[in-house]
Amino acid sequence: MKILILDDHEAIRFVVKQYVLDVLPNAEIFEYATIPEALEHFSQRLPVDCVISDLELTEGCNPSLMETARTNAKPVLIFSSHVNKMLIELFERYEVPCYVSKTSGIEALKRGIQALLHGESYFCPLVIQTKLSTSTYKETAPLKLTKGQIKVLNVIKQGHNRKSAAEILKISATTVDNHIAKARDINECDSQEELMRRFRFWEN
Repeated sequence: MKILILDDHEAIRFVVKQYVLDVLPNAEIFEYATIPEALEHFSQRLPVDCVISDLELTEGCNPSLMETARTNAKPVLIFSSHVNKMLIELFERYEVPCYVSKTSGIEALKRGIQALLHGESYFCPLVIQTKLSTSTYKETAPLKLTKGQIKVLNVIKQGHNRKSAAEILKISATTVDNHIAKARDINECDSQEELMRRFRFWEN
């Protein structure tokens, strides 16, 4: 069996690989640190039977690997620190059979890998609890942004304040303020910190 593992942390890829080999000692593992590398694997029609993927990578959360896996009828195990109802609903649409939180521990990861490799479904207890929860809280939904807002947030993401962002982009400080204020308003963010958290998570 051929397994594609995507995670931008080498140590996590190593751990996941070891648990896969515990279940299937003869498995062939393909390891990737970025989404473009993993997508290239599919575009070259290289063999793969299933996918184990993180969500939050250094380049942002991008569901294109899940879309590609679904198109190619390859089952996916999501192994991520992020769990919320919006993501659960998204992965249900992509028919992702296994979803394990990195905070759920090694046993949950092992059970998720075993389920994936045996063609079964498994959601860890935290995912199930989140799915069944009736409490209301703000989800980490993708942002709706204009090109100007994206330019401003990209500069701020690099550690610049509003004033230096204006200088770098050669626009007025008022324009920077307006971009941030409108982005917060449209996306119902209570603060710039919440706006940037969601931006870092979703934007490439």
